Formats: sequence, C-alpha cells, structure tokens
Amino acid sequence: MPDANPTRKTLPDDQDPADRSTPTSSATTQPIRLARSKQVWTRAGSAAGFVLRYLPPMRRLLIDMVDDDGRADQAMAILIQHLVKTGYGEHDQHRLRDFLIRGIRSAAKVQATQANAKWVAEQKERWQESEAQGEPFIQQPEPQWPIHLELAATDSTQWIDYWRDGLLQRAWRALERQQHAIQFRLQSGTTEADGNSTMHTDADGGDLVHDVLHVSMAHAGESTQVLAGRLASSAGRTINDRNLQQQLHEARILFAQFLADEVASTLDDPSPATVRSEIQTLRLHHAFSDVTVLE
Repeated sequence: MPDANPTRKTLPDDQDPADRSTPTSSATTQPIRLARSKQVWTRAGSAAGFVLRYLPPMRRLLIDMVDDDGRADQAMAILIQHLVKTGYGEHDQHRLRDFLIRGIRSAAKVQATQANAKWVAEQKERWQESEAQGEPFIQQPEPQWPIHLELAATDSTQWIDYWRDGLLQRAWRALERQQHAIQFRLQSGTTEADGNSTMHTDADGGDLVHDVLHVSMAHAGESTQVLAGRLASSAGRTINDRNLQQQLHEARILFAQFLADEVASTLDDPSPATVRSEIQTLRLHHAFSDVTVLE
C-alpha cells in the first residue's frame, strides 16, 4: 500500500515519468513492470531541468544542514547554476540521490564561503567610509556559518526519508493527473450514433482513481459503504460498492506503476533487480503489496 498518511501526499525532454498516462483498460488487467521506464537521469537532455523535479527533498535537507531558509535557497541556487553550466560531469554513482547529496554538500560549503567573503567585503567598505569621515571603525562580530555535513551522507537516514517522501509525492501527483485525464476523456466523449456529448455514469471506471485511494487511506478501517459515501460526496454522484472496489484496484496498480517509474528514472541502470533493491532501501515495498509485479 502507499504511504499511510495521504494528506501529506508522501507515499510517478526527457518526458517526465509523472506525466505519462496509463490507459484505463490496461490498468485494470495488467500487472506492473519494475523496469518499464527507460528515461533515466544520466540521459537527461538538461541536468538542471531534470533535477528541478527533486527540489522539495533537497531543500528540506539543506535547511536542516544550514539552519536557515535563506542560506538553503542560496545554496540551492548555486547547485542549479552549476548544473546549468556543467551538467552532470563525471559522475561515478548509479543513483541520482547519491549524486545530488554530493552536490548538496558542495553547494552548502560554497554558500558559506561566499557569505563570509561578502561579510569581509562589507566590513572593508565600512572601514573605508569611517576612515574617510574621520570616525572610529567598530567591526561587527563575525557571523557563524554552521553546516551540519553529517546530514549530507549517502546513507543519511534523514536524506533517505526526504528522498522517499519526494518520490511518493510525485507518484501521488501523477495519479491525480491520471484521474483528471480520464475525467476529461469521459466528459468530452461522444456517442457514435448522434455525435452528442454524453455524461458517463458510475459504470465507467478510472475517473476517481486518485480520490478513492486517498479516501481509503485517510479513513482506513471504514467499511466500503462508508467510503463509498465519502467518495460520492466529493464526486457528486452515486458510488456503489462494486465501482469503489474496481476503482480502488485500478488506483493501487496505477500508483505502484507510477512509483516504480519514478524509482527507475533515478537509477543509471534501471534493471528490475536494481529497481527492486532501491524500492527496498527506500522502504517503498508496501506500495506493491497488493499488486502483481513482473520483473
């Protein structure tokens, strides 16, 4: 199952894997494939553009490292500018998260160096102004630029947790986009007989895949009748037990596939074994417990 707290949505060019849609007809019958995605990070046309997908976990860690939102944003800008100029360079890690953690460490150090140099320049300017005006110069206390580098290790629990949350957030957004795409197709459909727009009924599947998974996880333990009532309230139509079960089944398959695609895109060699290993390392295996997985 996906993350147990869906309200956090933390539980997927180079086409963004989260933007791919899976046809409803195949989602209901086919198992997911761990190595479906071949669009890996090392082959991205724009390193900076690709990395922008993962700003939330990177920024969370930088804030923890430097104890300041502003400094974290400055370090992030330094890292992105470096990627714009040089791309990935000579990377020797097969995982994007390992490559990024090294970049985060370097960017935090550069930011501290630049901040200190700016302070020194400002003090020199103030001294020159004092000299010109014949006034005594009082140097300000030298600021501290703390960096908790121990948090920026490849095996840092904090970094792995943030990275995991970021992938899950992207999978949730992908599922939401899938729902919107299905709803658009259903609502704009036409009949072959007269070409008039038709309003589809709850017999149609897949138009609530995001909402049904979200509701079922936010209210785990409730009966299907109660869940159907909650879903009907937001959907504005009747949801019977059969339709709820069908859509929940589809939602689990779609979410797991989006998540597998997300994981695969962050690996240099997205083989089934490598994807499965990364899923275990990131503790994402629960999202695949109710679906059939093909290597």
